[in-house]
Amino acid sequence: MEKAVTLNFIPPQNDQLRLLSVGRSDTLSSHKYGPAVRNYYLIHYILAGLGTFQTEQLTYRLHAGQGFLIAPGQETTYIADKNTPWSYIWIGFAGSFADQLMQQLPINQHEPIFSLPNAKRLLTLSNRLLTQKGTANTQKLLDLSYLLEYLSIISTAKTVIPKIQTHQSDPYVEQAIYLISQSFPQVSANFLADQIGLDRSYLGKRFKRATGMTIQAYLKNYRITQARHLIESTDLSLLQIAQACGYERPDSLTRAFKQTYGLTPSNFKQQQEAVT
Repeated sequence: MEKAVTLNFIPPQNDQLRLLSVGRSDTLSSHKYGPAVRNYYLIHYILAGLGTFQTEQLTYRLHAGQGFLIAPGQETTYIADKNTPWSYIWIGFAGSFADQLMQQLPINQHEPIFSLPNAKRLLTLSNRLLTQKGTANTQKLLDLSYLLEYLSIISTAKTVIPKIQTHQSDPYVEQAIYLISQSFPQVSANFLADQIGLDRSYLGKRFKRATGMTIQAYLKNYRITQARHLIESTDLSLLQIAQACGYERPDSLTRAFKQTYGLTPSNFKQQQEAVT
């Protein structure tokens, strides 16, 4: 299952650049989409959490700060992590000018994965598209300008070759992930190393090799993901949620949440309720 905020567009088929969809998905554990084939370009950017992206040939393990391209005619599947399901934004577009624009980006069907650590502007553009208020003609031009700016930001991204998920799982890392889910929010890297009986540095190296993330980055992802689920599914106060998820103060949670999702917790909850 997933909670999604989506806006679809129906532009004329003869437009050389057509914005087709924009949205944000906040997935639940192990949510799967696909296999599916589209006739347009679709770019996803991961805000928080973990998941796998599968093409017909390869399976990639991805995390927050990374994104992936789906090209027209390409069959893909993507699956949210069981313990730390991902949230992502996406934008879909097509047209002959879109083909030209894609030639100027660092990503393509054969190198679809990119890294963009600071994507605050992408969040702003997505939220503006999702809350458009202009008249039809002026809004169309404004939407296309947002799309072009969106792609200009992607053009600055670095392509990455993440670890392809073909290796066997690491039992120590699996144990660490299990302990995180059972001992949250008190868990720390030192706690994990002590419980597993490994040197912290050695465990950290094995953890990053298996997941592509440091233990600290994984915990940060896990913390904000758990906070999001409590915000959208309970009536707990912000103070209660902050305490339950290991944040020192509610304003620390608010700051981390806005950096990740581009909205304050209260605005996020209102947006979710508006589409349910």
